[in-house]
Amino acid sequence: MSFWWLIAIFLASFLFLVRSSSALVKSLTGLARLLGISEYLVAFILMSFATSIAELFVGISSAVSGSPSLSLGNIFGANLLNITLIIGAASFIHGGIELESKISRSNFWLIFVLSLFPLLLGADGVISRADGIILLASFAIYIWHILGEKEYFSKTVDHRPLGIAGLTGAARDLLVFFAAIAILLASSAALVWSGAKIADFMAFTLFSFGAIFISLGTTLPELAFGVRAALSKRGSMAVGNSLGSVAFNSAFIVGIVSLIRPIVINGLNQFFFVAGAFIVAFILFNIFVYSRTFISKREGVLLFAVYFAFLLLEFWFKNGLK
Repeated sequence: MSFWWLIAIFLASFLFLVRSSSALVKSLTGLARLLGISEYLVAFILMSFATSIAELFVGISSAVSGSPSLSLGNIFGANLLNITLIIGAASFIHGGIELESKISRSNFWLIFVLSLFPLLLGADGVISRADGIILLASFAIYIWHILGEKEYFSKTVDHRPLGIAGLTGAARDLLVFFAAIAILLASSAALVWSGAKIADFMAFTLFSFGAIFISLGTTLPELAFGVRAALSKRGSMAVGNSLGSVAFNSAFIVGIVSLIRPIVINGLNQFFFVAGAFIVAFILFNIFVYSRTFISKREGVLLFAVYFAFLLLEFWFKNGLK
């Protein structure tokens, strides 16, 4: 198959992946209304799960197809994008972000530590099934901690009444849910297959290709959410969404992928390079909010600069970091 056909399949897979992820989020929200689930839990689904659905299905598909390092690269690249491009874009659009959320501020360093676990566990060149269990256990502890703050989110979403209209809506949401799952599985499998072929054509390792190219597509939901939140003058929601995605990606998704198939890291130099860029970005972010709960427009531009410096160095040293 020609290179351009692979590019077409790759881009089409991204389109279906993003659209089906959005449909799945809407169906989950509709079901939450029917069940009268609290606004806190709906927000948690949207922030910590729904916007990372693409990463999850890419991870499952890559593990099943025997290329889990593609997913690991996607996770590290997505985490870097969440801290730099998405938070930077929100602060630039909004003219700065006021971090008024007590919960998000108290969890910055906890999420940072959680995001370092894959780096520490993978330092020996493999993230094993035992490592996956450790990651999932750490994610469970994180969730337990977050649920302890639920008093800040006691409202429930608009409750959809039972009856003909409610049942019809629930049936439609269930249909959309299962259809979206099917499309997600198919599109993520096509994305992983075409991505692996393109990486070979371009002489990229699977890890680097995932970190640079696939991560740009799978973080589109977070980027869209962040831009909408900034335009609505709710920039702190963009920060909460990004940090929640980092925690979910690092602990839950990497844990699931490594349980399905241990992740063998070919090219530790690239692994440490991407991880190092993320650490620099996250420390810079924490410096910005350490003494004051505000990220200025200028600081957002600096976060942008970290990501573009990473891209420049990645392409510059592509042949040397193998």
